[in-house]
Amino acid sequence: MVSRRAETVGDRSGAQIVDDTLRAAAARGINTVRMWGHTTTSLYPFQIAPGRYDERGLKSLDFVLETARKYGLQVIVSFVDNWKYYNGVDQYVDWSTTAPNRTVASPFKDLMGDPTPAIYGTGPAGDELKNYETERHALFFSDPDAKKFYKNHVAFMINRNNSINGRVYGDDPTIIAWNLINEPRCESWLAANRDCNRRFQNWLQEMSTHVRSLDPNHLITIGSEGFYGDSTPELMQYNPQQWARELGQDFVMNTNLPNIDFATVHAWPDNWMLPQDKIPAFLDRWVQSHMAAGAKLSVGSKPVMFEEFGKKLDANQQTESLIQQLRDPIYQSTYASVEKAIDAGQPIAGSMFWKLAIPVFDGQDARGPYGVENDDPTMQIIQDHAEYLKRKMNSQPPRPECGLGAWFGTLDQQTGERNCANVPAAAAAYHNSAANTDAIGTKLAEDLKAGRALVFPTKAACCKAGTGAFAEGCSVPSKKLRRAL
Repeated sequence: MVSRRAETVGDRSGAQIVDDTLRAAAARGINTVRMWGHTTTSLYPFQIAPGRYDERGLKSLDFVLETARKYGLQVIVSFVDNWKYYNGVDQYVDWSTTAPNRTVASPFKDLMGDPTPAIYGTGPAGDELKNYETERHALFFSDPDAKKFYKNHVAFMINRNNSINGRVYGDDPTIIAWNLINEPRCESWLAANRDCNRRFQNWLQEMSTHVRSLDPNHLITIGSEGFYGDSTPELMQYNPQQWARELGQDFVMNTNLPNIDFATVHAWPDNWMLPQDKIPAFLDRWVQSHMAAGAKLSVGSKPVMFEEFGKKLDANQQTESLIQQLRDPIYQSTYASVEKAIDAGQPIAGSMFWKLAIPVFDGQDARGPYGVENDDPTMQIIQDHAEYLKRKMNSQPPRPECGLGAWFGTLDQQTGERNCANVPAAAAAYHNSAANTDAIGTKLAEDLKAGRALVFPTKAACCKAGTGAFAEGCSVPSKKLRRAL
């Protein structure tokens, strides 16, 4: 939704901005985006009261999902946010009739950006407000009404019928996974919250089971940073600071739950007050330790998604030279760590940066502290990493018994038409099933093993612009070819 009273970049509508943004992302080789299934501001509400929704906001979400589908992107949707007040953890507790009534005004309403310690003030009064808000915030994970409202919101989202394409969210293949909560906090440093680790674990167990009962089609993950807790004292050395063990998270214990399909890890060394010269080494240890932990879970190995990372820049640092000097090295070192894990065969599900900057209003700084615009130099680093992942993902065909195809890009040298062809014999040759192969299949299998070719499981995947066989996607068939089809 875009205000009619504001001038947008290029005089575009909100729909055009979404379309342009997702088309550009797909062209860069990005295959997955993450977005909120909730409000972050009172200006554009989704849920205006427990169980009461603003259809305008929901139709906007419908449009984003349909546009993502159009450009071949998959979406991770988060149910609730830890940080923002509206439709977030604190508002759920304030809505509750089973939680104590609020006795002081919330300092988080209409807050620009995430809360910082300065919001509480200083001295005894500041400490008292911080303790009050910290205790109240943690009620979200145990209060009956807060849990009921969350469950109802989950059910509403999963059962929503997209107003554009008619798909129920729970049946929509554009959605790849649900985040239960973005960066949860149940802070056990406060005496009243000493049971936060247990409280949060019980909440994860209950809510992941609830989501699975409503939606057996999609993956479920937490959305947490991946801090190590008391269940693995030997891993706490990899936490950014001592405080990380007192936030309610316990990476191994949380990920071991049966309905958590893959783990998430976030990295915010700037926010975690790490020295700049220590950040690359920290990021490498942070990535590698989670790969090792994900591979040794008691329930078996689970993939790990490096779901958020970025580099904070002030407004006066948003120049090409400073972006290259300050932000780009962080992206390069992070991607190097991720690629090292992939090359070693570790269970990493992928990586996602925070965040894609979307220019909306004239005169607005679309980047903010972390955003990357499409023409920033950082985007080329992202595109190179996406190309690396594409080659890794499409370096071997599915086994013949899987019932999928082995699709290869084909280019007509005379007409220039780009298309894809299914060569099952290549899959047979690659997986040593000699009975169903031929000379062409054998040659393509050799090219795959030598890194000279890419293969895709479906024609749609092969023809998809950006992540398929051709940067521009497959050609629109000529009239002659359409008649032949």
